Amino acid sequence: MSPRLALTIGAVQAFAFGLPLLLFPASMLAISGLTLPDGGIAIARGAGATVTGLGVIDWLLRGATGEVLRSLLGGNLVVQILSLLVNASEVLAGHLPAQAASASLLHLILSAMFVFALLRTDRGAKAQPRGSAVAR
Repeated sequence: MSPRLALTIGAVQAFAFGLPLLLFPASMLAISGLTLPDGGIAIARGAGATVTGLGVIDWLLRGATGEVLRSLLGGNLVVQILSLLVNASEVLAGHLPAQAASASLLHLILSAMFVFALLRTDRGAKAQPRGSAVAR
């Protein structure tokens, strides 16, 4: 998978989940069978803001190359792996309802996507000079 496509997909999914979580946290969480007190809603809004920000970063840096691109893809991979681990462990522990496990599948797919994009950049890394960070 091309790194540009991976970042585009990453941005779109971040907007698709981040903006609704920011704007309509109670409704978004209800899809997974969750209800939260006001403090939990505030934390969910903060998570939505963070995910939306990640989407903006991915979208704006789709043309990155070299170290910047590898760092961006690596950071996205870490976000997806940690989110997968958190979601899966909370479902298995019974802290989240079973329907919340669908998020684990999404995080697994996105993790694989970022791994393949990173592998593609590593193959081309030897051909690029070290100073070319962002395509102009």
